[in-house]
Amino acid sequence: MLATIWNTILFYPFLNVLLVLYAFLGNNLGWAVIVLAILIRLALIPSTKSQTEMTKKLANLKPELDKLQKKYANNKEKLVQEQMKLYQTSGYNPIGCIGSIVPQILILYVMIQVINVVTGNHFDGIYPIVKDYVFGSEFSNINTQFYMLDLSKTFNQVVGEVGYTISALPYLVTALLVGFTQFVSTKFMQLMQNPTPKKDEKKKDTTELSPEEMQAQMMNSMNTIFPLMTVFITLTTPAVLGVYWLAQSVMLIVQYFFLDREKSINAVKSIFKIKL
Repeated sequence: MLATIWNTILFYPFLNVLLVLYAFLGNNLGWAVIVLAILIRLALIPSTKSQTEMTKKLANLKPELDKLQKKYANNKEKLVQEQMKLYQTSGYNPIGCIGSIVPQILILYVMIQVINVVTGNHFDGIYPIVKDYVFGSEFSNINTQFYMLDLSKTFNQVVGEVGYTISALPYLVTALLVGFTQFVSTKFMQLMQNPTPKKDEKKKDTTELSPEEMQAQMMNSMNTIFPLMTVFITLTTPAVLGVYWLAQSVMLIVQYFFLDREKSINAVKSIFKIKL
């Protein structure tokens, strides 16, 4: 039952849209994946905007939160109650970030499934009208060549076939670019969505951290772990996933420029230590 719902709502639509883009763009899987990544980012703008608004509300609440922490420093239960009242009054949701993270995780998972199906030339779930448009009367193999990459192959697979030669270099460069753009986009998102809390040398227990400090710590961990994870995953999965990730990371930054241009420019300056 759950598998049927999953396929109907997510997997089949994504599969068919990717195949339509593939045919429309001259049987080019790489550009089809890039365009789909752009469309997905555009669709996620409302949730990203909502998260950005929540962050601004939290920044505005900072003085009031500091007052509550001082007033109820010895009564943690009362502090939590007063914080929740303040959140409700202002319309701030402490777990609002989940609303934008969960869809991204689901979409990434379904994209991995779609990519595995397409690169393996298995088309269960393709709509008849899409089949006629993409393949005509008979199915044919998907063209997986994209510049110097065979999008159906992994770095490890290429190394196994030709060794550590120049033919494997584009796959390694792709993985490193994915890691770099993931680092930049995660750091960028951290600067855009989380106010920088003042560090308190006396605070040792993580249970005493304020919500904004906890969010900052979580984002700092993500900024280290995610890039390393994406490099490893890109090296061990078909290169097409790396192309998708690259497009997603770049589009995330572009998306924020549309939402808040001035703050985005400051974030870029901060990441690359640019002084003007």
